[in-house]
Amino acid sequence: MRKITLRIIPALLAVAMFVSCEKEYSLENGGFSMTAMGTLLDSLGNCKQIIVNGSYNVDVNLTSANFVQANVNFTSTGKYKIYSDTVNGMWFQDSGFITSSGAQKVSIRGYGKPILPKSSDFILNFNGTGCTFNVSVSVSGGSGGGGSDYFPTTKASNWTYRYSPSIGNIDTFRVEALVDSFKIDSLMYYQFARSLGDTFYFAKNSAIGNYYALSTIDFDYAFIFDSVPQLLITYPFLKERALVNESWETQEYGTVKLTTAGVTEYGVTKASFTIISKNTVPYTVGGSTYQNVIAVGRKILFKPTNGTSFRTILTGTSYYAKGFGLIDQVLGTSPSTQSISLIRLPTIY
Repeated sequence: MRKITLRIIPALLAVAMFVSCEKEYSLENGGFSMTAMGTLLDSLGNCKQIIVNGSYNVDVNLTSANFVQANVNFTSTGKYKIYSDTVNGMWFQDSGFITSSGAQKVSIRGYGKPILPKSSDFILNFNGTGCTFNVSVSVSGGSGGGGSDYFPTTKASNWTYRYSPSIGNIDTFRVEALVDSFKIDSLMYYQFARSLGDTFYFAKNSAIGNYYALSTIDFDYAFIFDSVPQLLITYPFLKERALVNESWETQEYGTVKLTTAGVTEYGVTKASFTIISKNTVPYTVGGSTYQNVIAVGRKILFKPTNGTSFRTILTGTSYYAKGFGLIDQVLGTSPSTQSISLIRLPTIY
């Protein structure tokens, strides 16, 4: 009988502890019966960033890899439900229990099956607040939209651009993503070939949403300097999670040769980047209108040998559309501008 008693005592203690905890949550504090309160907005009433994850293809069911990540400020604990409307055969929904208040990142899973290859706006709802996000759907296995990438690198994807005004007798060229790739500092770089014979290398760090070039510091598909070192450098040319007006620079690069109005100089150069706008205004080029466009300003800076400061020698704006890549690039200031514009919908695989 003594042995049985000793075994029963721990069981009774466990039951007592469970009842005590249950009482603390359910009776005294509301606990599991309470509804969490909070907002999707920041202190100024603006929507916080919503990040879209996964690839979205026509007639392909969404999985756990398809989700959006929202920044939620919970003001009280309890049960919560975050959900979107249903658009183009898809919707996003998540529910759970929050045990501590404050700012938290919440992943909201996608459901359904995309119907059409297009970009669609969703409204994410929580506790009376709503914020929009956009999902681009591509055709399975080919043409028209490269998922959530602002600079797709999938093999055989291709783009056709037009120089305006033309450069000599060259007005159009084609760029294709090749199979060749190699890794530098954990980043996988993919080779892009231009029909004019030039090659370029680009990579993406999916974890932080940065896109990198292995290049000189010139603009994409536009050359400024008369000569540059054979050694290339890596730098981010696009940061999809950076805020509007956020800026960054490359390291110094040189020695380069620059000839302006017959005057030749040697020195070092670097580029600075600034996010001008993000997903606010649709952009039309080549007869197609693109949603989810990030405009990135770029300045090319030059410091002569033995000089003390950099000066700006060229400015421009690059436009990147989610699922389609670089769609336009406008260099210089009016009336002396040079555009490198997409002239038809690209084929993305």
